[in-house]
Amino acid sequence: MRSIRYSITFNDQLTELLDQGEAKFGRAVVDSKKNIVYDTIYRHLANFPGTARREEAHGLFVYQIGKTPFVVLFEYDDNELRIHFVVHNRADRSRIDPAGIEW
Repeated sequence: MRSIRYSITFNDQLTELLDQGEAKFGRAVVDSKKNIVYDTIYRHLANFPGTARREEAHGLFVYQIGKTPFVVLFEYDDNELRIHFVVHNRADRSRIDPAGIEW
């Protein structure tokens, strides 16, 4: 299995998205969504990253996390899955710049 590396940017974005949802949906729902995100990355994307589609605009792979409103953007090779960003599935991804990622 590939090792997984999460960017600081990803961690900050996920925290912000979950904080926004807590007031409306409550802590239990937010915790559930967080677990789904990490579980999907660990159990599915680390093993089957080719199931995602590549967006040519920024050259990253994009994967919709089921049962959440989130998509993750990442790249990978045989040894490592690098999780760059997480955004709402309706967010405009055309301006995402992988050069601005913070590791």
